[in-house]
Amino acid sequence: MKIILTSIIGMMLLFQVSCSYLEPEALSLTTRLDVITNFSNLTRLRNNMFTSMPEGYNSIGNSWRASAVDESEDVNETEAVQDFNSGNWSIYSNPDDAWARNYQGIRKTFDFSEGTDTITFIEYKIPDPVTYVARVSNMKMWRAEAQFLRAFYYFELVKRYGGVPIVDHKISIAAETAYLTTIKRNSFEDCIKYIVRLCDSSTLGLPLKLADIANADWGRPTVGAALALKARALTYAASDLFNRPANNNPLVGYTDSKRLERWKIAAAANKAVLDLMPVAPYSFQSTYPALFQLKTLRSNEVIFERRYGASNTFETLNYPIGYQNGRSGTCPTQNFVDAHEMKTGVPFDWKNPAHAADPYANRDPRLLMNVIVNNSAWKGTNVQLWEGGINAKPLFRASKTGYYLKKYVDETLNLATGQTSAKQWVYFRLAETYLNYAEAMNEAFGPNVPDTLKVTALQAVNAVRTRTGVAMPAIAAVVTKDELREKIRNERLVELAFEDHRFWDVRRWMIGSGTLGASIRAVKITKEANGSFKYVPYDLEKRVFLDKMYLYPIPQSEIVKTNGNILQNPGWN
Repeated sequence: MKIILTSIIGMMLLFQVSCSYLEPEALSLTTRLDVITNFSNLTRLRNNMFTSMPEGYNSIGNSWRASAVDESEDVNETEAVQDFNSGNWSIYSNPDDAWARNYQGIRKTFDFSEGTDTITFIEYKIPDPVTYVARVSNMKMWRAEAQFLRAFYYFELVKRYGGVPIVDHKISIAAETAYLTTIKRNSFEDCIKYIVRLCDSSTLGLPLKLADIANADWGRPTVGAALALKARALTYAASDLFNRPANNNPLVGYTDSKRLERWKIAAAANKAVLDLMPVAPYSFQSTYPALFQLKTLRSNEVIFERRYGASNTFETLNYPIGYQNGRSGTCPTQNFVDAHEMKTGVPFDWKNPAHAADPYANRDPRLLMNVIVNNSAWKGTNVQLWEGGINAKPLFRASKTGYYLKKYVDETLNLATGQTSAKQWVYFRLAETYLNYAEAMNEAFGPNVPDTLKVTALQAVNAVRTRTGVAMPAIAAVVTKDELREKIRNERLVELAFEDHRFWDVRRWMIGSGTLGASIRAVKITKEANGSFKYVPYDLEKRVFLDKMYLYPIPQSEIVKTNGNILQNPGWN
């Protein structure tokens, strides 16, 4: 059986001889009898398509992309993610080089879809009609999953590199040499169209809602997942990064002047996800922290997720120093903390004496759900983040910023006894779709004009802010388009914190100089003789960002393999 060319070029033989997930004979499916007599071969081939899905936790070494943007700073200076912050990445070395992984994933979808395209299970139709119907139904869904995952992997590439080569079929080993002489990057526009087409096609075979999937299959895509991926791709495609004025390079964005139409299309795509709410059914999780702790079977706010087995690795890496075996890796920044408004909806301001004297009181409730702050209760004690405290400097690996991560961290675990818990990583959830929709509607029509979609930008962002469990005041209807744009962006930072959005958002908005290249801020906390605390914010680290870093460099190895047929992104030569 042929296999797809991966890493565009060179992963074929490697996979054939070294894949630990599926042995070569399990991938072969060379005869109909293999499938008929051993259905588990087919299910393993189906499961293999999911193994290249991006990690959520510890996605870059023992850290993640949140520590390469203004959300957080990793306490460990030797983590690979620090290369982003110092500007120490290039065409030869990228701490988040996702080129090969995603082309491997694309290859796996073709292993399934083209390796099973002649399987009909006709042998079961007469002697065992129940099995026949079940397997035909499974095959329809699984082939739709292959299309969805192919779109997912391509979007992971496009948001990093711009236009990439579209490999839409298997490339045989015999054809490799000839293929190398012709392979080129497709335009960004063509890649977005391809992703949208795959998403639309996959909806014809995916189940409509989670209830239609057996419990063991939660974490599989639904119609909602396909529509959410399409909506996110179109939202990104309408953004600043891919619509630069006078752009004449189709590999890195559009070259026309139809941006307003793209915002309208993005709004409609996000509205299509929201329209599924009554039937999917999707609804806001009433308890915000429960979204990120897999303590219940599932949440109706989650549209697509990755399920993990029981572990305590993330907790070990992020429990505050001084708590059991904690190593305090992720330290939320003062930049991020300051983004949380006062409970009244007004911005926090260090120049306001009342704010500065008690900076964590009467804030957006998501602050204390996302962040462990000084003197807050955690695991039965108050965290001592003042200088000299038992969880603070000058202790080795103590927080650099004056904060510890709370979101995702399972506070109930006893690391000393090796206790574990299951986790999920949410790829798509309802709140993001509302915020995507709010952004697209505001850019297309302004804050209050509903057009034919009947929900305004202002209504959409306020649906997120005012929901049960958050209950922030609604943004007033008198805001301008520019004012609402900034409020939506801030709402995304707070609501979607540490969910791997900020790293991409600041790029697509092209605000890297004020975020990726900004000074990372921290707070110095002093405990006074009377037991009160003094808080003084300060600049902790100046990070490096250049305009070329809005897009990743194409790995130089891929350019060499094609004798330069694949062109490098601007500025990276």
